[in-house]
Amino acid sequence: MKKVLIPHLAIIAVVVSVAFGINHYFYYLSPLFLSLLAGILAGNFLNFSMNFQSTLSLTSKKAMRIGISLLGLQITFKTFSDIGLRGFLAILLIVLVTFTLTRWSAQKFGFTPGLSLLIAGGFSICGASAIAAIGTARKSDKNEISYAVGLVTLLGTLSIFVIPPLTKLFNLQSTTSGAWIGAAVHDVGQVIATASVVGTSTLKYAVITKLARVVLLAPLLLLLSIQHHSESAVKISFKTRLTSFVPPFIAAFLVLVIFNNAVHLSAHTESYFSNISKFLLSMGLFSMAASVKFVDLKRIGGKPLLFGISAWIFFGAFSLTVIKSFGI
Repeated sequence: MKKVLIPHLAIIAVVVSVAFGINHYFYYLSPLFLSLLAGILAGNFLNFSMNFQSTLSLTSKKAMRIGISLLGLQITFKTFSDIGLRGFLAILLIVLVTFTLTRWSAQKFGFTPGLSLLIAGGFSICGASAIAAIGTARKSDKNEISYAVGLVTLLGTLSIFVIPPLTKLFNLQSTTSGAWIGAAVHDVGQVIATASVVGTSTLKYAVITKLARVVLLAPLLLLLSIQHHSESAVKISFKTRLTSFVPPFIAAFLVLVIFNNAVHLSAHTESYFSNISKFLLSMGLFSMAASVKFVDLKRIGGKPLLFGISAWIFFGAFSLTVIKSFGI
């Protein structure tokens, strides 16, 4: 099995490396999204051997979980001191309202609870990375994960072209425009691309605000994981062991969050582990998406796209309103 597994892992790694290469030149295109797209195309146009399918199944679980655990090394509570109390309260309000209202309204729109949760997580926290983390923690449907990643990537890319002209139209200061971009745009790469169009000073505030949103992934993952395993425990047994509530990879994620804040890794080291995490998540998404068929995505329909565009407009306006209301 190992002899078969290693060449297959190498093929997956090469595909993901190409995605990272594209991202290097077009950094608003997330390598996670590109890897997922490559997986969908490969799964629909290529015939995989049973051994390769076994490798894909293993990678979709193991690589994703290790990648999520390593996300813990990107989370530092120092970000809160950088944005101040007002900034933190503004971001917290935006994330809570965006997550709660998106999840609720998506279900009212007729989506499954799983898809509603994934879209809410992608909109409120950090795009594709949040969707991958939540999807793994909740054992979500692979078709819904693929659709949610595609949706938030599309809308995040639109932000690059829409928000910069609006910052000029509204005559926003660099602090306000940066905070708005960091609060409203989904993926980190898209935040950087959007803010770079506006200006260098805007970029600084956008990145700080975005990182504050990313920090909130830790409590969200923990709460969703406990909720999911509590629901499962009711159906299966009444065990109350900690491992029944918090899966090992979520526990590892939380341990690394604590470690990162206790040790204070250098920026270079954080960047190194960030790239490893992103690479593993991309491998996991490619492997998962390789079993997604066009007919299954078509079955979900275009309704989520209409909802996504409406929510993107509403929460973009809401984010700016909150930021200006807090005097940022």
